[in-house]
Amino acid sequence: MKDSIKIFKSLGAETRYLIVEALLSGEKCACDLPKTIGRTQSNTSMHLAKLLESGILKQRREGKCIFYSIKNEKVRKIIKISEKT
Repeated sequence: MKDSIKIFKSLGAETRYLIVEALLSGEKCACDLPKTIGRTQSNTSMHLAKLLESGILKQRREGKCIFYSIKNEKVRKIIKISEKT
């Protein structure tokens, strides 16, 4: 149950929800996310850190670029279900 609470708390912030929604289509570079969600780089970075900390996202480094993707598949299901209503 604690895992579910952590997920819902993390997705409660609009910016974090937008990040996860953007990543539903696949992995994205951190440099592209601010433009995609309409936020600043610093704001996006802060929210990415929270999503990593909560176990929702994972990251990988390729040279100077950091790529983010959804780690917790429960999150993918939650977003898809919420969009159907």
